[in-house]
Amino acid sequence: MAEAMTPGDEDDDRETSKRQRCGDEAGNSADAATSSYTLDGPGDEDYFEAYDSLSVHALMLSDEPRVGVYLAAIKANLESIQDKVVLDVGAGSGILSMLAAKHGAAARVYAVEAVPGMASLARDLVLRNGLQDRVTVIQGRIEDVELPEKVDVIISEWMGFYLVHESMLESVLVARDRWLKPGGVMMPSSARIWAAPVEAEPLRREIERYSNLHGLDLSPVGEAELARRLREPQVEAIEAHRLLAAPVLAVDLGDLHSLKCGGTAEFSSQVSFFTLRAGHAAGIAFWFDVGFGKLSTDKNVVKLNTDPGSPPTHWQQTVVYLGVFAPVEAGEELSALVKLKQSEENPRQYDITVDT
Repeated sequence: MAEAMTPGDEDDDRETSKRQRCGDEAGNSADAATSSYTLDGPGDEDYFEAYDSLSVHALMLSDEPRVGVYLAAIKANLESIQDKVVLDVGAGSGILSMLAAKHGAAARVYAVEAVPGMASLARDLVLRNGLQDRVTVIQGRIEDVELPEKVDVIISEWMGFYLVHESMLESVLVARDRWLKPGGVMMPSSARIWAAPVEAEPLRREIERYSNLHGLDLSPVGEAELARRLREPQVEAIEAHRLLAAPVLAVDLGDLHSLKCGGTAEFSSQVSFFTLRAGHAAGIAFWFDVGFGKLSTDKNVVKLNTDPGSPPTHWQQTVVYLGVFAPVEAGEELSALVKLKQSEENPRQYDITVDT
């Protein structure tokens, strides 16, 4: 069994102790009922403070697959955006808002950004690009701001490591329930988490060398180093040749137009893999994909893939190490129970458990 919590990522400037308001179904009015789901906690302030760093946004802007897929999705869904009203949740530098206005020909875009410094930068960039007549930057939490009207489209880049880290999806669902018109479009509209067993030969050799270093048994050092790796999942760029089996679907969030607000606090999945070759199973790697379409079932939906072998993104992949390097042969079945549960200490993070 491996159990760990991932390290913090990036985000905005929020007040703590604010309760999220979740409607009972997508397309509700702003009279959303108060739910028991909260993002209160000590990690919330740090979460937003991290997104006040320009370097974080520069990293995301330089992520070509990330930005390129959103642009492709805007163009592919032009009929849903052109002359319509768009809401950008967690707008950051305002890149998605400006793309929706410039390339999607949106009539109006509301760019909601919680961090004051980033909201100010977004206003400057909107003005520099001559889009101030169509893009309005609103500084504040999406849970707290009031918009002048309902919207036709919600666009947001809410994904964190292994998809759900940061718990920003819940804010997007709040926005959906409060502000999206019936029949409105979510971008992205679907999201899935994938898993596959991986080997880690450099790490295995590093750990094993301590058992005989110049004739000395220093194995406790190797054991301590392996234990350090086990304390939290590792965000790494996994080469495709490290996969021991074909990936399987671990979590399918389904259609984000109908996903229940407050329904992302915990996921559990029994997964099985059949190894394709011999090797040493060192851990389980996780990554995600998201789809952009009017419905998540659209055949020609534009997808952002973060799997090994796809163009690399800043999300990379997340590996939960198992604490062993189990030898396997081709054709073996490997099974695991995967659990992702929102941390009680910091709801912006998840505890990930893998039972094999």
